[in-house]
Amino acid sequence: MRHHRLSLTVALLSSAFVAPAMAAVPFFNASCPGGIDVHADEGGPVYVQGREATLKRFNDRYFEARDTNSGTTLSISTSDDGTPQVSYTGRGGANGICQVSGGTPAAAEGGRHHRDQDRDDDAALPREVTCESTDQRQVSCDMDTRGTVEIVRQLSRTRCEQGSNWGLSRHSVWVNGGCRAVFRNMSKAAANAPAGDTALGSCNASKGAQGTLVTQVPVGTDYQELIIDYPDGRFLCMMRNDGRVQSVTPIKRR
Repeated sequence: MRHHRLSLTVALLSSAFVAPAMAAVPFFNASCPGGIDVHADEGGPVYVQGREATLKRFNDRYFEARDTNSGTTLSISTSDDGTPQVSYTGRGGANGICQVSGGTPAAAEGGRHHRDQDRDDDAALPREVTCESTDQRQVSCDMDTRGTVEIVRQLSRTRCEQGSNWGLSRHSVWVNGGCRAVFRNMSKAAANAPAGDTALGSCNASKGAQGTLVTQVPVGTDYQELIIDYPDGRFLCMMRNDGRVQSVTPIKRR
């Protein structure tokens, strides 16, 4: 009888000290100043410019992801309703707030329709603008920022340096600190993104298997995100707009 009482006591104590389930990094896509594209799967990993970053969890609502290649560190927090908020720091003191789209897989599904609209909006934006920071103030100028944006003529004595006093957002170029320049979109990368069959073929070659395309959507200005069903499960293929496959990783089933 004593043995049974002891076993019951141990079982009750064990159940009392079971660790609660830990919250995981949420699903989202983000665009950070300086043309930094971010994608996170629910529960990780987090990709910066298509590269898998080192993810560190501090608590249920705060994470950091670091890409050693670019020197970028992302601060990821979640609000009470689970909406992610992302900011970044980079080399040379660069920092800023990232524009987030898709707080949950369901929201991301609906967000694909918005991204289709974004592409239409981009096509209507100018590919060359003059953007000027007066009195050191930050100014945003509407622009088609898909692909590669460069300074074609500097107008200020202050040297314009990307990530320091100018950078890119989803539909605009921003300047501050006295930077004044003419910016031009030098690339048609977004318009020349591989078609679905070509992209699927590239991902299949990288995976070494034949898969069925589920979805293909743009991520930022330089990448395509393909969800593909293979015989051994569903995978995420991150591919650059020039056709190079960055990674093919399995998607965790919930």
